[in-house]
Order: sequence, then structure tokens, then C-alpha cells
Amino acid sequence: MMSGNENLSDVLSGVYHALSASRRCHVIQLLARSEDGTLSVRDLAREIAAIEEEVEPEKATGEPYRNVYNALSQTHLSTLSDADIIIYDSNRQTVVAGPNLDIAALLIVLNQATYQTLRGDSLPEPVDFDSTSIGD
Repeated sequence: MMSGNENLSDVLSGVYHALSASRRCHVIQLLARSEDGTLSVRDLAREIAAIEEEVEPEKATGEPYRNVYNALSQTHLSTLSDADIIIYDSNRQTVVAGPNLDIAALLIVLNQATYQTLRGDSLPEPVDFDSTSIGD
């Protein structure tokens, strides 16, 4: 996760910066859920355009798709790569998980829970670990 020259503060700063754009968060979530840990930029752009347009992925075409694809290629994927969240192969137009993907995915979940709490939404009941056994 960290090289010899980096400290935890630098890593977290880079990861939090990467999380400041919703499209980058979508890339992280989609990659974390992918079966083989590899996605094409085309597939990412289609999925993100579908989320933004609130349509099925096969209907995410045209200008919305092109806008997302260009933004990913020109800005977002390099930012995620700089934070070691992904490994971006610009020649093959593929993305694979980087060493900080799990940290970024966890921070997204924690941030969502924090946002829900601040909004006053109810959270699931905490688990009572003392009364729960592995077989339950």
C-alpha cells in the first residue's frame, strides 16, 4: 500500500482528493464489484452515463456517454491512478484495481453512512458481537 517515501497522511490525502468527484467514486465502486477486477473504459463510461442519466446501460449512448468517456480518459482515471487506487492502461483502455482500491471503497461506504447520519436517516442496528456466534 505505502512505499517507503510515503506516509499515511499523504496516502489518505491522495485518496480523499480522488473521492472528491462522483464519477471517480463510481469508478471505484464499479471496479470493486467487478468479477475479475478489470474493466474497460468503455464499460465504465457506459455504466456511469447510465447512472447519471437514470437509464439502463444499453440506453446510455450518444452525447452523455461521450462526455463521460472523455472526462474519464482526460481527467478522472489519471487522478485515480496517481492515488494508486487503480492501474490505468491508456493504450489498452483498461482499468484494474490498484493497491489503494479497498481503502477508497471503504471510505466511500463510511462517507455514505456519515452523510446518512448527518441527514438524520436511520442506520441499521449495531450488531451485538457478544451474543452472536459464527454459526448464527
